[in-house]
Amino acid sequence: MNAGSPDDRALLERTVGEIMADHCPPELVAASEGSWSQPLWAALVEAGMTSVGVPEHLGGSGGEPAEAAAVLRVVAAHAGPVPLAEALFPVAAGCAVSGLAFPLGPSTVALGPGLTIRRTGAGVVLDGTAPRVPYARFATRILVAGVGGGHRPELVALLDPAHLTLAAGDNLAGEPRDDLVAAGSEIPTDDVAEVPAGTSAQLHRLGALARAVQLAGALGTVLELTVRYAGEREQFGRPVGRFQAVAHQVAVLAGLAAAAGAAADAAVASLSRGSDPADLGLAVAAAKARTSAAAGPAARIAHQVHGAIGFTQEHRLHHLTRRLWSWREEFGSDEHWAAELGRAVVTAGPDELWPTITRI
Repeated sequence: MNAGSPDDRALLERTVGEIMADHCPPELVAASEGSWSQPLWAALVEAGMTSVGVPEHLGGSGGEPAEAAAVLRVVAAHAGPVPLAEALFPVAAGCAVSGLAFPLGPSTVALGPGLTIRRTGAGVVLDGTAPRVPYARFATRILVAGVGGGHRPELVALLDPAHLTLAAGDNLAGEPRDDLVAAGSEIPTDDVAEVPAGTSAQLHRLGALARAVQLAGALGTVLELTVRYAGEREQFGRPVGRFQAVAHQVAVLAGLAAAAGAAADAAVASLSRGSDPADLGLAVAAAKARTSAAAGPAARIAHQVHGAIGFTQEHRLHHLTRRLWSWREEFGSDEHWAAELGRAVVTAGPDELWPTITRI
C-alpha cells in the first residue's frame, strides 16, 4: 500500500469511512459493550485496514505511520469496538523490532512495571502483572514486553492468551480491559525475542500516541455532531447556534478539537520522519497531554449544546463521550504526560526551550 500523497490519504480515509458507515452504527457499538465486533473487524481485514503501516515483509499492508493513524482516526471517530489502535502501533512496532511475525488476527499489547520476562536454564519465564490489557480475552495474540534493566537488552513475547491467566474487566466505555497475571509461567521460547534496551518504554509511548490519535478522531466527530445540532435545533424561531452564548461554547469546542488534532498530527509526523526517541517522546507527551486535557471540557460543551439528549444509549455522542473519558486516562493521563514534558524541558535548560518548541 502506498498512500503517501494527500489525494491517496483522502481516498484511504474515505474508504475507511464508508466501511464504518456500513458496519458500525450506534446500535452495534451499544451491543458490543463488554465484547467487541467481529463482523466489523472482518470488514476491516477484508479491506486490508488492520495492517496498514505494517511492513509487507512482516505480513502487513505496507505504508507509513501516517496512513495507520489516518485509518485509526476514522475508526475512532465512529467509536469502532475493535482493537485496532493496539495492533497498528505498539504491536506492529514490537514485531518490527523483534522480528516476530505480525499476527493475522486481533492482537493487543501487555505492559506493566511489574511484568518481567527472564531466561532460565531450561527456558523462558513470565512473571508479574499487567493491568487493564485492552481486548486481551478476545485477542489471538498478546505482545508482552518485560521491564527493561538499564542498558541491557530486553525480551518481548508474542503469546496465545489461552496460556495466560486473565481477569476480565471493562473500562468506562465498556471496552474490554483485562488484568494479566503471571506467576512464573513458562512460555514457549519460539515466541520470545531479544530487543534493544528501552523497547518497553517505546511501546508504551506508541500506545499513548495511538490513544492521542483516537481522542483526536472522537473529538472531531463530537464537534461535527454539535455544530450540526446547533444549526438544526430551533428555539424562539431561530437555530440555537445563533444565540451568542451557544456560539461561544461551540467556538471553544472547535478550538479544543483543532488543538488536539494538530498535536496528534505533529506526533504522528515525528514518528513518520524517524525522529530520535527523545524528540518523539516530547511530541507524544505533548499530543497525549493536549488531547486528554481536551476530552473533559469538550464533552461537557457538547452535552450542554445538545440539551442532554446525547446521554441516551441511542445517540452517538453517548458512546464517544465515554470513550473520551476512558482514553484520556489510558497509557498515561494528561497530568502524567504534562509532567514528562515539563521534566524534559527543564532538564534541557533555558537555552533549549525555543529550539525544543520549534523542533517538535
